[in-house]
Amino acid sequence: MTLEFVVDANVLFSALIANGTTRSLIFNPGLKLYSPEYLLNELNEHLQTDEELRYKLKQTKEETDRIVHELLHNMEIIPLSEYAPFVRKAVEISPDEFDSPYFALAIYLKIPLWSNEKRLKKQNEVSVLNTQEILKLVGGELR
Repeated sequence: MTLEFVVDANVLFSALIANGTTRSLIFNPGLKLYSPEYLLNELNEHLQTDEELRYKLKQTKEETDRIVHELLHNMEIIPLSEYAPFVRKAVEISPDEFDSPYFALAIYLKIPLWSNEKRLKKQNEVSVLNTQEILKLVGGELR
């Protein structure tokens, strides 16, 4: 059985920073992952301007680029045109407007959102699971 989730940027950043549970889950063949195209903008912006993130990466730009490519290869990036009708609803329910593209995509696809931001659970429209909850769903086994 394949489990489907919308992945938000903080999950991708966790996978980028450390080769641990989050990265292993992204590569798990039992998961089908989606993200809005907005993720690409958010990723590029943070990689260029976030000094704390660059410090945490502790790897060369080339290595970071390679890992980003591998991570994104395991996600389906969905264009705004596909989930645009759900953006208004997402803005209404999202605890943070910057997270509304992830909510819009989750509403459109009718699947949970994978995020480690606790505040995103402060709404009742979209199921939000953190990494540990997803790990339990896959039985705690990583390949």
